[in-house]
Amino acid sequence: MIRTLLSACVCLLVLLGEPARPQTSAATTLVEIEGLKSEYPSCGHVSFSVKNTSQQDVYVEIYAERFESGSWNYEDYPYDLKDPKSRYVKRVLVNPETLKPGSSLPLNYERCLRPTFVKESDKQYRKAIIERDSKVSPSALQRFRVQVYVLEQGHVKLVKNVFTEPFKRIVAGDSDGLPAQ
Repeated sequence: MIRTLLSACVCLLVLLGEPARPQTSAATTLVEIEGLKSEYPSCGHVSFSVKNTSQQDVYVEIYAERFESGSWNYEDYPYDLKDPKSRYVKRVLVNPETLKPGSSLPLNYERCLRPTFVKESDKQYRKAIIERDSKVSPSALQRFRVQVYVLEQGHVKLVKNVFTEPFKRIVAGDSDGLPAQ
């Protein structure tokens, strides 16, 4: 019993002493996010792209998130950034458009673009977002979540969530709290 225990301890020590090897799998290199800056104004336009770095077709959905109360949550009124109509209409995926290997998908994100179903005016909507950002110390953080799917027997299967590096939302504006135009 003691010999077995000692043998197990020696094996564990040997394993712990080995240098760490990077884990490689097909899922670790499916997509790459390009073109994001480290900070943007609260209502600043964000342009970036998602590139398929895998050897297979992938289907992606991209959602904006914000860091709030110690965790990442959807931004208000979430929608798939590559399909802005998804903000208003429930989608059914039939023959989803995939990204071919090596291709890129350019994306734009307008955080302060008011959805049509929000009753506030455009100015009130923008102001509410900027005020919320101004209350976060040291600055508001956002990121994008890229949900990567592969087609498997005609159905989409979630393979991995890829997250962009967080970026800051900086409040910089004029006297009424809105960014200078």
